[in-house]
Amino acid sequence: MQVEARCCPYCSTLFVPRRRFEHFCRAKCRNAFHMDVGTSGTIASVRRINKGISVIMHFTGPAAMSAMALLPKEAIRLVKAPR
Repeated sequence: MQVEARCCPYCSTLFVPRRRFEHFCRAKCRNAFHMDVGTSGTIASVRRINKGISVIMHFTGPAAMSAMALLPKEAIRLVKAPR
């Protein structure tokens, strides 16, 4: 049986799947990918800072509760929803 490497859709790491339908390199990436989907808000402002950008977003409904769990200086992934 020949196994080929796949690219993780969350972190872009190449990995060899242990199961036929495995899409993510580890459980942490799978959980993070599913946490990103469905969380939406309105961008209030975007500005450049020394080492990147600062994005201020306004959340409503259940997404607001998810946003409350964010920690200062925590690395997150910002995804633009398709229109």
